[in-house]
Amino acid sequence: MNTCLSWIIDALNNSQLNHFVMDNAVVFPTLEMLHFLGLSLLFGALLIVDLRLVGIAKQLPLEKVEAFLRFALIGFAINLISGALFVAGDPDRYLVNLAFGLKMLMIVFAGLNTLYFLLRVKPKLHFNSHGQPPSSEAQVVAWLSLALWSSVIILGRFIPYVETP
Repeated sequence: MNTCLSWIIDALNNSQLNHFVMDNAVVFPTLEMLHFLGLSLLFGALLIVDLRLVGIAKQLPLEKVEAFLRFALIGFAINLISGALFVAGDPDRYLVNLAFGLKMLMIVFAGLNTLYFLLRVKPKLHFNSHGQPPSSEAQVVAWLSLALWSSVIILGRFIPYVETP
Protein backbone atom coordinates (compact mmCIF):
# COMPACT_ATOMS: atom_id res chain seq x y z
CA MET A 1 0.00 0.00 0.00
CA ASN A 2 1.11 3.55 -0.70
CA THR A 3 2.99 5.12 2.23
CA CYS A 4 0.98 8.33 2.00
CA LEU A 5 -2.28 6.40 1.97
CA SER A 6 -1.12 4.34 4.96
CA TRP A 7 -0.32 7.54 6.82
CA ILE A 8 -3.79 8.99 6.05
CA ILE A 9 -5.52 5.78 7.15
CA ASP A 10 -3.50 5.66 10.38
CA ALA A 11 -4.20 9.33 11.09
CA LEU A 12 -7.94 8.84 10.55
CA ASN A 13 -8.00 5.65 12.63
CA ASN A 14 -6.41 7.51 15.53
CA SER A 15 -8.60 10.60 15.24
CA GLN A 16 -11.32 11.68 17.65
CA LEU A 17 -13.74 11.73 14.71
CA ASN A 18 -13.06 8.03 14.08
CA HIS A 19 -13.77 7.19 17.70
CA PHE A 20 -16.94 9.29 17.67
CA VAL A 21 -18.28 7.46 14.60
CA MET A 22 -17.20 3.94 15.48
CA ASP A 23 -17.51 3.88 19.29
CA ASN A 24 -21.01 5.34 19.53
CA ALA A 25 -23.75 2.80 18.80
CA VAL A 26 -26.13 5.28 17.16
CA VAL A 27 -23.78 7.36 15.02
CA PHE A 28 -23.10 4.92 12.16
CA PRO A 29 -26.77 3.88 11.72
CA THR A 30 -27.80 7.54 11.86
CA LEU A 31 -25.24 8.37 9.19
CA GLU A 32 -26.60 5.57 7.03
CA MET A 33 -30.13 6.98 7.32
CA LEU A 34 -28.92 10.50 6.56
CA HIS A 35 -26.90 9.24 3.58
CA PHE A 36 -30.01 7.53 2.20
CA LEU A 37 -32.09 10.66 2.77
CA GLY A 38 -29.47 12.77 1.00
CA LEU A 39 -29.33 10.29 -1.86
CA SER A 40 -33.11 10.36 -2.19
CA LEU A 41 -33.16 14.15 -2.31
CA LEU A 42 -30.24 14.36 -4.71
CA PHE A 43 -31.24 11.67 -7.16
CA GLY A 44 -34.98 12.30 -6.90
CA ALA A 45 -34.55 15.98 -7.72
CA LEU A 46 -32.08 15.30 -10.53
CA LEU A 47 -34.39 12.65 -11.94
CA ILE A 48 -37.16 15.23 -12.29
CA VAL A 49 -34.87 17.86 -13.83
CA ASP A 50 -32.98 15.50 -16.14
CA LEU A 51 -36.07 13.68 -17.39
CA ARG A 52 -37.70 17.02 -18.19
CA LEU A 53 -34.57 18.07 -20.10
CA VAL A 54 -34.61 14.89 -22.20
CA GLY A 55 -38.19 15.60 -23.20
CA ILE A 56 -40.41 13.78 -20.71
CA ALA A 57 -43.30 15.81 -19.20
CA LYS A 58 -42.92 18.61 -21.74
CA GLN A 59 -45.98 20.34 -20.32
CA LEU A 60 -44.01 21.21 -17.17
CA PRO A 61 -42.38 24.62 -17.47
CA LEU A 62 -38.60 24.47 -17.12
CA GLU A 63 -38.60 27.28 -14.54
CA LYS A 64 -40.81 25.17 -12.26
CA VAL A 65 -38.61 22.11 -12.68
CA GLU A 66 -35.50 24.18 -12.01
CA ALA A 67 -36.71 24.70 -8.43
CA PHE A 68 -35.83 21.06 -7.74
CA LEU A 69 -32.12 21.83 -8.16
CA ARG A 70 -31.99 23.28 -4.65
CA PHE A 71 -33.20 19.93 -3.27
CA ALA A 72 -30.42 18.22 -5.21
CA LEU A 73 -27.91 20.61 -3.64
CA ILE A 74 -29.27 19.93 -0.14
CA GLY A 75 -29.10 16.18 -0.79
CA PHE A 76 -25.53 16.48 -2.05
CA ALA A 77 -24.51 18.44 1.06
CA ILE A 78 -26.04 15.79 3.33
CA ASN A 79 -24.21 13.06 1.43
CA LEU A 80 -20.92 14.94 1.42
CA ILE A 81 -20.99 15.32 5.19
CA SER A 82 -22.27 11.82 5.99
CA GLY A 83 -19.92 10.26 3.44
CA ALA A 84 -16.91 12.07 4.87
CA LEU A 85 -17.87 10.78 8.31
CA PHE A 86 -18.15 7.23 6.93
CA VAL A 87 -14.59 7.52 5.60
CA ALA A 88 -13.29 9.03 8.84
CA GLY A 89 -14.99 6.24 10.78
CA ASP A 90 -13.74 3.34 8.70
CA PRO A 91 -10.85 4.44 6.48
CA ASP A 92 -9.50 0.87 6.25
CA ARG A 93 -12.69 -0.12 4.40
CA TYR A 94 -13.19 2.88 2.16
CA LEU A 95 -9.81 4.29 1.17
CA VAL A 96 -8.51 1.01 -0.25
CA ASN A 97 -11.80 -0.11 -1.84
CA LEU A 98 -11.95 -0.13 -5.64
CA ALA A 99 -15.72 0.46 -5.72
CA PHE A 100 -15.31 3.47 -3.42
CA GLY A 101 -12.53 4.89 -5.60
CA LEU A 102 -14.63 4.47 -8.72
CA LYS A 103 -17.61 6.02 -6.95
CA MET A 104 -15.52 9.09 -6.10
CA LEU A 105 -14.34 9.30 -9.72
CA MET A 106 -17.96 9.20 -10.96
CA ILE A 107 -18.86 11.96 -8.49
CA VAL A 108 -16.05 14.10 -9.92
CA PHE A 109 -17.33 13.46 -13.46
CA ALA A 110 -20.90 14.22 -12.35
CA GLY A 111 -19.65 17.46 -10.78
CA LEU A 112 -17.89 18.45 -14.00
CA ASN A 113 -21.06 17.64 -15.93
CA THR A 114 -23.05 19.83 -13.53
CA LEU A 115 -20.52 22.65 -13.89
CA TYR A 116 -20.81 22.39 -17.67
CA PHE A 117 -24.59 22.50 -17.36
CA LEU A 118 -24.52 25.59 -15.15
CA LEU A 119 -21.97 27.51 -17.21
CA ARG A 120 -22.81 26.50 -20.79
CA VAL A 121 -26.24 24.88 -21.06
CA LYS A 122 -28.47 26.56 -18.48
CA PRO A 123 -27.86 30.12 -19.73
CA LYS A 124 -29.17 29.05 -23.17
CA LEU A 125 -32.34 27.37 -21.89
CA HIS A 126 -35.57 29.19 -22.58
CA PHE A 127 -37.36 29.01 -19.25
CA ASN A 128 -40.58 30.67 -20.34
CA SER A 129 -41.40 28.33 -23.20
CA HIS A 130 -43.88 25.59 -22.34
CA GLY A 131 -43.32 22.41 -24.29
CA GLN A 132 -40.31 23.65 -26.25
CA PRO A 133 -37.76 20.86 -26.47
CA PRO A 134 -34.40 21.68 -24.90
CA SER A 135 -31.34 21.67 -27.12
CA SER A 136 -29.60 18.42 -27.95
CA GLU A 137 -26.70 19.67 -25.82
CA ALA A 138 -29.04 19.92 -22.80
CA GLN A 139 -30.35 16.44 -23.51
CA VAL A 140 -26.85 14.95 -23.66
CA VAL A 141 -25.92 16.62 -20.37
CA ALA A 142 -29.13 15.30 -18.78
CA TRP A 143 -28.59 11.72 -20.00
CA LEU A 144 -24.98 11.89 -18.82
CA SER A 145 -26.15 13.14 -15.42
CA LEU A 146 -28.58 10.23 -15.11
CA ALA A 147 -25.89 7.72 -16.10
CA LEU A 148 -23.23 9.15 -13.79
CA TRP A 149 -25.46 9.43 -10.71
CA SER A 150 -26.88 5.96 -11.34
CA SER A 151 -23.33 4.60 -11.45
CA VAL A 152 -22.56 6.43 -8.18
CA ILE A 153 -25.49 4.63 -6.54
CA ILE A 154 -24.52 1.24 -7.97
CA LEU A 155 -20.87 1.62 -7.00
CA GLY A 156 -21.93 2.70 -3.51
CA ARG A 157 -23.90 -0.51 -3.15
CA PHE A 158 -20.82 -2.52 -4.24
CA ILE A 159 -18.57 -1.09 -1.51
CA PRO A 160 -19.47 -3.69 1.17
CA TYR A 161 -18.94 -6.54 -1.28
CA VAL A 162 -15.64 -5.58 -2.89
CA GLU A 163 -12.68 -7.34 -1.33
CA THR A 164 -9.78 -5.17 -0.24
CA PRO A 165 -6.47 -6.23 -1.82
